[in-house]
Amino acid sequence: MKTKLNLAVCIIAGLAFGFSANAQKTPIAKSALPVNAQTFLKTHFAGQEPTYIIEDKETFYKDYKVQFANNIEVEFDGKGNWQEVDGNHTAIPVSIIPKSIIAYVRTKFPNTTITKIDKGTWGYEVNLSNGLELEFNSKGNFLRIDN
Repeated sequence: MKTKLNLAVCIIAGLAFGFSANAQKTPIAKSALPVNAQTFLKTHFAGQEPTYIIEDKETFYKDYKVQFANNIEVEFDGKGNWQEVDGNHTAIPVSIIPKSIIAYVRTKFPNTTITKIDKGTWGYEVNLSNGLELEFNSKGNFLRIDN
């Protein structure tokens, strides 16, 4: 029994290593991004050119990371849908943020800016300039402070 368990663990570890070994990060041009990502960048970062764009190919998925000179980073999934915008402690464009989230933050935390937003299937996680992390559902309704 122990031999079978060890064999199973070795096989799983080997598969996991094999899949992660296939990861490939490659710099690409903005024109090589999916159309959704290109449109997002034109809309919310007009006039700014990325310092780099990385395509990260894994075995089962692909995503993209774009960084600008002001250190704002944008991550996209394989279809070009934005997943995260990180200002690295500086304000991100409010045009990205759902209106209900902006309204909540302006009302409850008037002297702060939103420095990061992460969009998941469950909703949004927002970081504020005062260090707080807020969670909102997929409709932009406040759920809790996550600290």
